[in-house]
Amino acid sequence: MLEFKLPKHFFEDNPLKEISTAQITYFQMVTVAMPGFNEEIAAIVAPVMEPARREAYELEKEQILKIDTAEDVIKYMRKIKELQNRNLILEKALAMQVDVVPLILKRLLTSSHNVFIENAAIILANADMKYVKQLFDIFKEIQNPYARSETSLVFGVKKRFAYTSLLLEQHRLIKQERPDKNYEQGPLLALYLTHR
Repeated sequence: MLEFKLPKHFFEDNPLKEISTAQITYFQMVTVAMPGFNEEIAAIVAPVMEPARREAYELEKEQILKIDTAEDVIKYMRKIKELQNRNLILEKALAMQVDVVPLILKRLLTSSHNVFIENAAIILANADMKYVKQLFDIFKEIQNPYARSETSLVFGVKKRFAYTSLLLEQHRLIKQERPDKNYEQGPLLALYLTHR
């Protein structure tokens, strides 16, 4: 695959927004790999939860720790309620990535469930490199613009210069498809991560 150069003044003409869903997802992609970070956050947040929420958090945490099939990981990726437990399901998915990632890639084609899409992007950004190529191979079949936006970040996190053409195309296409949203920020941030 040939490397594709950016148009002249591309970044000047397309500045990043101060805050976007893409930036939040990127932060989670980076912090999921930081040992102890999420445990420290949970240790601060959990003790100050109201009792009913704390009970729900603990129950969900217990259920996630018992998961032992790829299908159950996928199910919890959609229904996770407590942000503090998100890292547990992501860690579980990464530990079982040989079985989980093929299911993620298949479901990404038609999913419109935002929580699943965000979790899928975070997992793919932290999974083995072979899955980046598999994501690229199915990318144009992903129907949901938000799913394409979020998973574009995987190419930026993994610094895949070869996918510049795809990211430029998605930046333009998503902007046309959803001018009412900031979804084009996903491929745009991926280009910033790759080229800056």
